[in-house]
Amino acid sequence: MRKVFVIRHLLPLLFLSLSTDTLYSAELNFVTPNSAPFQYKTEQGMRGPFISIIQKICDEMKISCSIDYVESWNRAKHMVRMGSIFKQKKVNGVSTLAWSEERTSWLYFSPAIIQSGYGFFIRTNDVRQPSSISGLQGYTISVHGPSKSARNLELIKKESVDLAIDMSFDQEAGLKKLSRGRVDAVYLNKDIGKFLIKSLGLGNVRYAFDHQRVNYFIAFSKVSTDKKIVDQFNAAYLKLYKNGIIQALIGDDFSLAELD
Repeated sequence: MRKVFVIRHLLPLLFLSLSTDTLYSAELNFVTPNSAPFQYKTEQGMRGPFISIIQKICDEMKISCSIDYVESWNRAKHMVRMGSIFKQKKVNGVSTLAWSEERTSWLYFSPAIIQSGYGFFIRTNDVRQPSSISGLQGYTISVHGPSKSARNLELIKKESVDLAIDMSFDQEAGLKKLSRGRVDAVYLNKDIGKFLIKSLGLGNVRYAFDHQRVNYFIAFSKVSTDKKIVDQFNAAYLKLYKNGIIQALIGDDFSLAELD
């Protein structure tokens, strides 16, 4: 009887202890692959404007956050979708992700943060110098795939102009092919493409024109993340935005998405 009494006596204290631990151990753990210049791996950890923004928001919230590198988008999205355990921590979110209706079934989203766009890169000596989709008639266009970009290009081919699609292993490969004259154009995110052109030293390649604009977000797993902490994260972002801190973090190299 004494043992039963002790257990019953301790239950309220145990519950209080667990509740207190939960209250003061709030944390968010993110995974992300390389997506320079938005985010990229260095010897000192992940760097880039999205990484700085996440860290600043977590500081504002006074919570612990980690941002770990993973090698591919497919793995990152799978881990977030499942709320996987990575490095002994439950995965809560991923950064630099575009919004889609399908993704809302398994993700919460931050406000739109950076606005970028997808479009076409050509050689500087291209005699045709296309400035719209209609000018791509007969072109061979490289795109990284399988990917959403590849699906976009397939749709352009189906609905607009007759063109050939060259599927490249990665984004760098397509730009190198273009520089060497093996393809006529590359369909790619313009900020990523401009960064790669500079880092690869491809002086004969330039951005031609936009196809579509895209906003990038930070996204959270509905499986592993309490909506309340997502709301707090988003409120902290809005506060930093209104105080001009987000603008300072992304600098002049990127376009800040406008708040709705």
